[in-house]
Amino acid sequence: MVRICYESVIIGALLALSSAFPKPPRVINPLNPNDPVKLPSGVTKRVLIAGGGLAGLSAALELSERGYDVTIRESSDVIGGRLFAKPVVRLNRTFHVEHGFHGWFHNYHQFKDIRQRLDIDDHFKPWGAVDYIFRHYKPESIYSEGSYPFNLLGIIMRSPNLQMGDAVRSTLGLPDLIWFDHNTIYDKYDNLTLGEWAELKMIDKKFYEIIMQPSLSVTVNEREIISAAEMLMYMQLYFLSDPKADVREVTKKNYYSAVIEPWCKKLQSYGVKFDMNSPVKSFIIDEKTGMVIGEDSNPDEKYDHVVMATDLIGVHSVLNATLHKYKSNLNISAKLSTIINKISGLHLAPPYKVFRAWFDKQLNDSSPMILETPDFTPVNLIAQYHLLEDEFEKWANETGGSVIEFHLYTWKYGEVPDSEVWSIISPTVREIYPEIFDREFNMLAYHVNSFQNFPSFERGSHKYRPLSNFAAKSGFPNLALAGDWLHTEYPSALMERAVSTGREAANQLLLLDHVRQAALTVTSSHGPGLL
Repeated sequence: MVRICYESVIIGALLALSSAFPKPPRVINPLNPNDPVKLPSGVTKRVLIAGGGLAGLSAALELSERGYDVTIRESSDVIGGRLFAKPVVRLNRTFHVEHGFHGWFHNYHQFKDIRQRLDIDDHFKPWGAVDYIFRHYKPESIYSEGSYPFNLLGIIMRSPNLQMGDAVRSTLGLPDLIWFDHNTIYDKYDNLTLGEWAELKMIDKKFYEIIMQPSLSVTVNEREIISAAEMLMYMQLYFLSDPKADVREVTKKNYYSAVIEPWCKKLQSYGVKFDMNSPVKSFIIDEKTGMVIGEDSNPDEKYDHVVMATDLIGVHSVLNATLHKYKSNLNISAKLSTIINKISGLHLAPPYKVFRAWFDKQLNDSSPMILETPDFTPVNLIAQYHLLEDEFEKWANETGGSVIEFHLYTWKYGEVPDSEVWSIISPTVREIYPEIFDREFNMLAYHVNSFQNFPSFERGSHKYRPLSNFAAKSGFPNLALAGDWLHTEYPSALMERAVSTGREAANQLLLLDHVRQAALTVTSSHGPGLL
């Protein structure tokens, strides 16, 4: 009763001060609204896109739709980047296995637009509350419901761990969240980790560990070094900017069938060509004009524009190889060095693995479809794929088995054979889902993905993170950058940053050719505020 009365007073005071002012998304309109929407009839413009991930596919969609002749060069045998799904044979059956689980959020505005243009919205279904388990707290099921600020208060009131006082004791951090400003947040806090920011603002330990810290794991970065500014931006994008910001969806099918295949078919209908297993190694630059006109593996092919949409590894590799080739040309080498020096402080996040297992039994019905486990390193997330995607659901219905995926971020066990991964993680899995062992689940098959290609967002790295037009501003006007490792002048992250910078890259080239740019809808750069 005392707690109820105390919280009622606090809630009443907060509501009296609050004003429902979450800022709506804004539209970045074309700089050239009076230009034609397509290339003029009879005009041919050839574009090379290095990288067939989401950024490259996004740029290709905008350009090919407007009449450009687009070629995508992809270094691997699969398209889609970190959204790929490739066929693997397990248990005498072919399954599509993804890079790893992803969710689509309310504020993925560019991706929403792409989904509508591809007519694939029916390939998605809602993912409700986010379920967490902790070592030292009761499990949480977190979701936003109602208008601002009732949605935030509801999270505290529904929590089995938190009281309103925990939030009230954290109010020194409130201005950075409620009055979030994307234009200043990096100058203020990129030199701090999120933990250091929380200590500076005297954030309540319980509130930090339950509400704030779990979001660190989705970045695939080490929680001890990740930038406070980047994570405060995440909170704006995924939670504070809109009462529906944490509303998310998952696909009903594997990612290839749900997204990548229809996307590629759309691009092919516009004449886009895909060259697989075909990495771009270095660029050819016209030494008179300074324009990027091709790449070395096929020097006879000439292009009007180039989009560099590789991951950070590819960007470093291509630029350094190009610099070596033109080291005797002082003008070109100086321009290339400007870009290389700018990104020199950008690193990769630690290695990570995704372990998908086929079992002969299923977890009890109360086990969530997706469970986040921020305190149980090396296991960060567990997804039951037989509850997510139709091909795994069909197999589970036929056999009574299950398909469960374990995300293993910041892998610190070195290079080990795939056959040893389960023995490393099973003690932790036993803590999370003891019934797998108590009921003697038999593992029938498994598949392991191993990567180290995710960008690091460690503190102090923002000054090295360019915008998509940085190559153009460095002296290569027909070279655009795209990828989730870049910075944007509005809140964005992960898949949405990739497709947004892809559209930005296309817009840079469209402006050069006097073809109308594509509008971008973006999350507000300002927090909801209080009166």
